[in-house]
Amino acid sequence: FFAISGVLTREEAIEKIKNAVEKTYGRKGRKIVQRNFDAINASLAALHEVTLPDAADSDIEFQPPVPAEAPDFVRTITATLIAGKGDELPVSAIPADGSWPLGTAAWEKRSIALELPKWDAELCIECGKCPFVCPHSAIRSKVFTEDELKDAPEGFLSRPMKGKEFAGLHVAYQVAPDDCTGCGICADVCPARDKTNVGHKSLDMVPKDEIIEQNRRNWAFFEQLREYDREKIAWPKMKSAMLSQPLFEFSGACLGCGETPYIRLATQMFGDRMLVANATGCSSIYGGNLPTTPYT
Repeated sequence: FFAISGVLTREEAIEKIKNAVEKTYGRKGRKIVQRNFDAINASLAALHEVTLPDAADSDIEFQPPVPAEAPDFVRTITATLIAGKGDELPVSAIPADGSWPLGTAAWEKRSIALELPKWDAELCIECGKCPFVCPHSAIRSKVFTEDELKDAPEGFLSRPMKGKEFAGLHVAYQVAPDDCTGCGICADVCPARDKTNVGHKSLDMVPKDEIIEQNRRNWAFFEQLREYDREKIAWPKMKSAMLSQPLFEFSGACLGCGETPYIRLATQMFGDRMLVANATGCSSIYGGNLPTTPYT
């Protein structure tokens, strides 16, 4: 930067940088200082001009900011902001009262995971720990009747639910593949191991490309399944409590975030009569960083 910018003369800038190296590393010996000098000199020697074309000639096609089936507001306003073109929106397009639609983080479909959790239904013990720890509400459980499976896509996994209160019901633990960050916490916490292969659990992280298309079909079907009756939930039991609908999902928090599972749990337990007052910090960024919000 200093060699070509003209902020300082080239000689003066390099001299001051090397003086800083001496001051920082001098006590660690001449060998360390000389290695830094060599790096500086190599950088200067490698400087060369790059000619830029008049127009970009890349054939890379960017994915749309949001899916085509998103609501009109999300396709016109939210998508424009996600694309970094907010200056193109007229003031008249912005809600006059300052209110914004909820649940819009669900339309971002970031698809940033390199690995996704793969569920082994036969091995699962239905403990509910995976949705309990998920920082992004990206893996969920639902129960349903066998009749409701008639329209399920081929490859959709479920199993009969254990427990008298769930007699006649099936359960599925399903990942939202384009909303999962691939943090692996669900697989880490899973207690169900294969006794003949201890390296295999009911949830294993596998390369995304192996299962993403199947799970996109599975998730689309899973979303349409009815929510469990809240009056039947046994809240002290994790497997039962995790059948409740989260009202905070797919936030932009860092993968593996330790805060968001608590917020999600609060929305599951109290969300229909819950008021959030939020100070500035991480929670204001992942909780309401325009143009999307994970609160539903």
